Amino acid sequence: MKEIIIDGFRMMQVSENPKILVSLKSKLDFSTLSISEKEALLKKHFKIDSYKDFQQSHGDNIFGIDGASVSFDGFYASRKNEAYGIKTADCIPLILWNPKKTILFGLHCGWRGILSGIIEKALSSNPGIEVTHAFVGPHISYKNFEVKKDFVEAFASSKVDIDQFITRNDGKTYMNLRSLCDKKLTKYGIKIINESSLCSYENEDSLFSWRRDKEKSLRNVCLSWF
Repeated sequence: MKEIIIDGFRMMQVSENPKILVSLKSKLDFSTLSISEKEALLKKHFKIDSYKDFQQSHGDNIFGIDGASVSFDGFYASRKNEAYGIKTADCIPLILWNPKKTILFGLHCGWRGILSGIIEKALSSNPGIEVTHAFVGPHISYKNFEVKKDFVEAFASSKVDIDQFITRNDGKTYMNLRSLCDKKLTKYGIKIINESSLCSYENEDSLFSWRRDKEKSLRNVCLSWF
């Protein structure tokens, strides 16, 4: 991974095939651009054909898999040079693909999306069963992700055992969202290309965090395309 600057916008370059970039905080912030402005910037520097991102609602609708919706928390792409963005501010941006085929998914994986089964939905779809690789993008680390009783009860009521991902310290409860995500991916035989992820909460100079900044927080955008 390396940092690049595109017309004043900081980006972390993760992968070439597929191309994966993560926008970083700077004087010019990528997430504040309109979709058409984002598309123009990416066309100028990467010769893409189109760009899309979506209104997200912590659900499990996937563009390209599900029908029309006012919001999508994921996308499926099967054509080259069609770029998509997943917006986060502590949740996991999860990119899934097959490097030998034009199969690409991007998922917005907060705890609600994971609980609703967005990862399983993508990987059990017709194109999803051919996914082989994953990138688990920047998100809040477990030692900064304090959760309350209602969080634990939400998983328990859905019969999802998260005890192995929970840490308790000084009367507080913390959740390891990445470990839960990793376990789901491993179940499907997916190779995860990064052993660790940057923490959105701790890396204040580079990443936005809702937990840290509340309403002041903008969004980190994870971009990907073949």
